[in-house]
Parts: sequence; C-alpha cells; structure tokens
Amino acid sequence: MRSTYNNFLLDGLDNTYYGTSNQGYSSQVIQPSPDAVAEFKVITSNYSAEYGRVGGGVVNAALRSGTNQFHGTAYEFLRNTALNAGGYEFSQPYVKPPLQRNQFGATIGGPFIKNKLFFFGDYEGFRQLQHYPNFDSIPNANDRQGILPVAVVNPFTGVLYPANTQIPIASINPFAAAVLNALPAANAGAPGSRSNNYQALLLIRDYSDKYDAKIDGQINDKMSTFLRWSQRKDVQYYQPSMSGFAGGDGNGYIHAIDQNAAWGYTWTVNATSLFEARLGFTHVLAGKAPPYVGGPSLQSLFGIQGLPTSSNLTGGLNTQTVSGFATAFGRQTSNPQFQNPTSWNPKLNYSKSIGSHSVKLGYEYLLVHTEILDTNPLYGQDSYNLADFIFGAPSQINLGSYAVVNLRQYVHSFYLQDDWRVTPKLTVNVGLRYEFATPLYERDNNYSNFNPATLNMDKAVAGTLKQRSLVKPDWLDLGPRLGLAYSIDSKTVIRSGYGISYDFFNRVGSALEGINAPQALFGVLTQTIPTGGPVPAGFLNTINSFTTGIANPSAFKPSVSNVVYLQPDMRWPYIQNWFFSVQRQLSKDTVLEVAYNGNHSLRLPIIADYNQAAPNLPGQSLPYTARAPIPSYGPITWVDPAGNNHYNGLSARLEHRFGGGLYFLNSFTWGNAIGDSEQALETYAGASQANPQNIHNLGAEAGPTSFDVKFNNVTSVVYQVPFGKGRKYATSLNPVMDAVLGGWELSGINTAHTGTPLNVYYTASTANAVSGLSNDYRGQPFLRPNVSGSAASQSAAQMINNYFAGYTFTTPSASAPFGDLSRNAFRSPGLEQWDMAIDKNFRIREAWSLQFRSEFFNILNHTNFGIPNTTTTSTSFGQIRATYPARQIQFALKLLF
Repeated sequence: MRSTYNNFLLDGLDNTYYGTSNQGYSSQVIQPSPDAVAEFKVITSNYSAEYGRVGGGVVNAALRSGTNQFHGTAYEFLRNTALNAGGYEFSQPYVKPPLQRNQFGATIGGPFIKNKLFFFGDYEGFRQLQHYPNFDSIPNANDRQGILPVAVVNPFTGVLYPANTQIPIASINPFAAAVLNALPAANAGAPGSRSNNYQALLLIRDYSDKYDAKIDGQINDKMSTFLRWSQRKDVQYYQPSMSGFAGGDGNGYIHAIDQNAAWGYTWTVNATSLFEARLGFTHVLAGKAPPYVGGPSLQSLFGIQGLPTSSNLTGGLNTQTVSGFATAFGRQTSNPQFQNPTSWNPKLNYSKSIGSHSVKLGYEYLLVHTEILDTNPLYGQDSYNLADFIFGAPSQINLGSYAVVNLRQYVHSFYLQDDWRVTPKLTVNVGLRYEFATPLYERDNNYSNFNPATLNMDKAVAGTLKQRSLVKPDWLDLGPRLGLAYSIDSKTVIRSGYGISYDFFNRVGSALEGINAPQALFGVLTQTIPTGGPVPAGFLNTINSFTTGIANPSAFKPSVSNVVYLQPDMRWPYIQNWFFSVQRQLSKDTVLEVAYNGNHSLRLPIIADYNQAAPNLPGQSLPYTARAPIPSYGPITWVDPAGNNHYNGLSARLEHRFGGGLYFLNSFTWGNAIGDSEQALETYAGASQANPQNIHNLGAEAGPTSFDVKFNNVTSVVYQVPFGKGRKYATSLNPVMDAVLGGWELSGINTAHTGTPLNVYYTASTANAVSGLSNDYRGQPFLRPNVSGSAASQSAAQMINNYFAGYTFTTPSASAPFGDLSRNAFRSPGLEQWDMAIDKNFRIREAWSLQFRSEFFNILNHTNFGIPNTTTTSTSFGQIRATYPARQIQFALKLLF
C-alpha cells in the first residue's frame, strides 16, 4: 500500500510529515530514540474509529515521563570499516567501502516536585560517513574524441561523418567538448565499452541531532497534564556519481529541521468517565540544493543565454540528458527545491463506560500550511542522442520558473466508537468516523487548473472553497468500522473486522502543489529535424536553447508549457480493509495465529499526460506534437483519480517460550498486491517508476504493485544463557566470576523474502513517443517492449551481466508503441540475511548496570544483489552493479541507572 496511507502518532497527536515529496525525508516528523519511548504500538487491522487515514497501519508511540525516582541511560553505538567484511567484487581492484558510524545519546527523568511535577529529556546524535560502490555508463574514449561507430550527419551543416571518422567537436561545439573532457576517465568494463564503465566509491554524509523535553504535572487526583517539545536536525550530503563540472547529479545537500510540540490534559470525571484534550504543533524546514550551487553561471562560462544567473541557482552544469546513458550529465532536474509544512492539531476525546459498553467519541482538527518551491528544472535541461549532443541539437528543452506557493488545507474529523462486551466470550467493536478534508488551495489564490472544455487555464479567485481550489469539496467521507472477537474456548480466539478509511494526503510529485501556468511554468519545447530534410527555421541549438521565454510567466504559451489538470469532481481516495484471524494456544507456552488480511484501494491518483498523443499511422514518423489531441497545448500533467489496488495476504505466527530463557518466534506472510499504478517518488534506488504506458487502457496496466512481496519469513530466537545471578545456574557466583560468566544473552533474526517487481521499459524514439513528459513525477509514460522467451538458468556470475537471460525484448513499431510486456512483469533477486547479537549485562550496584552489546548484521556475509538495469535501450540493460551491505559489526555500551 502507498506509504501515505500510514498514520503516525506521537503522544496521541499527528506526527506525519506533510511535505509533498519524500526524497530522503522520513514520513514521520519526530523519530524518538528507542530509550525515550515508553510505549510503541503498530495497528494493522481492526482500527478504532479514533484513527483516520489508516489504510496501511497506525504507528502510535508515547514518550517516557519522569517519575518520583531519577532514571536515565547513556549510550554509544559504533560501526567502522575495520569491523566490516568486504562485499561482492564486481571489478578489480576492489576496495572495501569505508564506513564510520557513531550513534550516541542519553536520557534522564525524575521529579521536580515529588508526586506533583516531573521531567524527562533525551538527546541523540548521529554521525555517519558511508561510502558505497557505484557504477555509471559514460561515453568511452572514442566518443569523447568524436569517433562514433555509426555514420552521422551534422544537421546544421549537412556534413557527413562516416563511421569511425573523427568529428572535430572542439571547433563545432566547444560546450560539448568541455563537458566530454570534464567526464572522469572510464575505469571499469571491457575496453571501449559504454556499459557500466565507470566505478567510484561515493560518499553519503549524514549528521543529525535530536532531542525531546517533556514535563508532566499531576494537578490533583483527577487531573493531569503534560507539555513536550521535540526537535530533530538532519543534514545529509550525497556525493555526485561523477565528480567535476560534468557531474553534479543526485540529491546533493539535503536538510530537514523538524520541530514538534504537544500539550495534553486528562480529567477523570468519575469512575466511568474520562475527558482528554490535546494540542499538537509541527513545523518542518526540508529541502535540497545541488552539489556545486553558487558557482559560475553557464552564461559566464559558455555564453548560454536565458538561464538564471543568481548564485542560489547557478553552479556546475545544468541537466544534459543523453539517451543510452542512465545518468544525465550535470545536476539533477528537481534540484533545488524545498517543502516546509506547518500544522496545528487540536483534539478532544470523551470516554464513558455504560454497563457492558465502552463508548468513546471525539473531534479532531488538522490545519496544514505548506510553503513549496518545486518547479523544475530551474537551471534547465536539454535532451539529445549522443551525436546530437556533440553537434548541439537538442530534441527537447525544459526550463521551470522560480515560483514559491503557499498551500492550505484543513481537516475536520468526528468519530464515535463503541466496544461492546456482548457476552464473556464475545466482544463487538462498532465505530463510525466522518472526515471533511478541504481540497488544496493557495494562500493568495495563485492557483489554476486546465479546463478541457474551454481549453483555457481557469484561475482561482477569493470566495468559496470551490472557487479557491477549482475542485468540488468532498463532503461525503463516512468511514464505518466493525470488529469482533469471539473466544470459542479458553485456548481459541477468533477475530474479524472491516473498515473504510479515507486519505487526503497523496504524494504525486508537484502535480498537486498548485504550481501551474500561467503563474508558474514547467516549460517544455520539443523540436525535430525531418529525416534528410533541412533544419527548420527557428531550430534551437544548445547555446540559445533557453532564449525563447518558455519559463517566463508573462509570456505564457500553452504549446511549450507543461500545465496541470485536476478533475473538478475528483474525490479523496478510500481504502476498504478486512481481516479474519484464529489464535490458538497449542500448549502452555506455544501460541499459533493464522490470519487473512485484504484491502481494496479506490480512486487512487494516477499521474499521466492528458494530452497523450495517438500512435503514428503505419509508415509515419511524426513527432508526438503533431499527433497530440490538443495541438495548442504541450503535455498536460493529469491527476486521474482512476487507480485501484487490491491486496490479499495470508500470515502465520508461531510463538514458543521454552524453559530456561529460550524464546522462539516465526512470522510468515504470503501476499499478493495487484494494481494499475504507483505513487510518485516511492521507487527503490535505481528502479523506474511503473507509470502506465497508456493512460487510456488501464486494463492493460494491471500487475503487481511495486511493493508486492510474495513470500516473507522472519525467524527470531532469544536465549538467555542460564549462568549467573538471577539465572538458573551458578546464582551464587562471586562478583568477579559473575562479571565474566553471568548475564549473557544471545539473539538472532533470520529474514528471507522474495524480490520486488521490476518494470522493464524502453526509451522511446521521436516516432514512438506519445508524450513530451520526461519526469516520472510529472506523469511520464514508461513504454514497455514486446517480449518472448522464458527465463534461463544461470549462475550468480552470469546473472549480474544478463539478468533477463532467456528473454528477447524488441522495441515495438511507431504505429503500435505499446508493447505486450505487462507492467512490473519481472522480480528482483530475493533477500536472505541472518543477523545476530551477543549482549552482556554488568551489575555495577543495586540501581546501576552496564550493558555491552555486539551486533552482527548479515553475519554469514551472504551476497544479496540489488536490482538490474531495466531499460532495454540502455547499454547496461540487465546488468546488476549493486548489492545490499556486506557483514557489518556494531559494538555498543549502555549505562542504565
């Protein structure tokens, strides 16, 4: 299920990050240190009506409080390169990826005034320098000299360069020569290869600090209150995969400053009634900046006109996308950007016990203000094939305008829950939740929407919600909840439930952010040169490609802009959940639980191109602009509420407590998640977004969802070695011997699961393309090839170079560009990993102890491969050049008092 359908709570209040992207940021605002958590609960079924947005699960945590006694901890966890094993060696020479990680902190709690006023505080610091091996496909030495393996023609001069004849790049296009010369030298792969021919150990630096401060007060015997403040600051740096001027891709500098405050008041009215009032506040500053920001502009370096020259946007190379190479030269298209949400969350609850009924009713309000910069590419993007890059003839030009929007949304929620103990054996849970979430609107009414009836851009005006948001408010979101638990006998319990939940927070990239023409522009200009024909008048080269004003709001031209269309009658997605479980005590210390879980998600937003072009007729090779149904407009990012997902899962949980301190738990899940779409910005690193290839034929998009894992098994074992004080044997050991032999504990976790789906696609030529969208988060279609054959048996050494061995992929014709391969048709390699821990407790004095922990992640150093390249038109298609971490060892010391 999509990640935004999980609900995070801290101290009973909203703890969800409402940023519109999730690139490196957590879905939680505050992530408390484990030592600061008093209670942690994950609810995955039979949700009370008290909880909203619960299609996936509710993660509910409560922070510790102070007591009449002083208690605390201090700890440090350490990992470094010397403790780790080497990983899989894709090429030589191999260097073990360096790692330095320190995680340290402390907690303290106690009384200000005994029995009246208490405090608790904690701090945790995190410092990590991690390197990981990365492979890129870059132009080889011949390419950089202009010696190409095929004959090419300079479109501007008509000069033919036969295969293996040098093109004088420096004299034709000094910009291309400078970029190619700035690329790092190929250092991997076969000589002359363009596939995974450059390897580097890339740094990820992650420094974070977080703390919580909480005060609890006992007003009288019936009333209590608390006040909490939490903050987290996380600063990360992602080294570009290619160093130097021609590099700069990736997230670069990421920052997230999370602040959260909570106040709570509890009044025990009488023995059967309880009243609670809570208020939450959240403020987040989160964004990213490219690695070389602040450097010289491209205008000063190469005379490229029309790009920004302010130091907050200049620096390094803009995005130069060359087909056949997975990583673009220059910076990431969506960099820089920021999303800064602020929310208020007041909440009232009243509980009453009436005979066999426990009734709870409540009201919750959520107000979310979000400041956003997310137009892109702010520093421009040119797209070509390699020959056209050398000659400076881009086929597509993208440029966004700098525009900051201030989104607004509020949510009213009312609920009633009745937990009725019908008989000593039967309990029925009945609830109803009503939610009204406004459509998104902009503070200053800088909001617009494409109107397909008039072919105009409708503008928001002051007035009603519909006038400000240009979408009809959804007033009809009622979510019933029903559950039951029945004890067949003293050892067997049956549980079942059903519920409907709505989701008003959907991550669909910038499509729902109110960033739309004409006040903010995603300029898109596509140009072609007829085969064998003259260069059209006004055809732009690399140097003047940004001079047409495609990102100038005052010169808005629909045909060279990417506008957004939100259906005015779109309603919020909703999820139906149901489950049935049987729990049986097999023996005194053994419990078996078997459960079935299912859900159905409807009205899910899909991002696609409303102006998707029809395929060429047989024999034609027209560009998509000549085939678009609305020729006066460029691509139209469409938020289409037509998606649906289904999930069915069977789980089995066996728990046994042996005598003598031995504990065993095994959890198995079989799942089947099927859908026709995905949520933006949620793919694994290196994976492609499985957007529909044809938005007009969603029936052909049905396939596994990107988070579908067929089989997942987790086995946990804990064994307390029975020696020393408090254990079965040698309880009277002297302190010295007890320090050596007593207090040991062994634990292990074995995880095994099948791989996640892979979406295989091809990069469309001009004739095959059906859209001008080039970013998945704007609705880019991913066209799939035709396929034949079946999987071939092969070793790991063979698999990493030809993962799809046995299959033949062919690019469809321009008249039938939608291939017969289904969406998410393949699977990545599965994962098998055994983690182990050895802990030792040293008693220092009555209330003081020291814990030593040694933890071994992937103790067998089993190689778990990453995902292969899934682009059939790429030179590195089917190759795997990444793994999950090799064995890592962590040592820790913790003082408890």
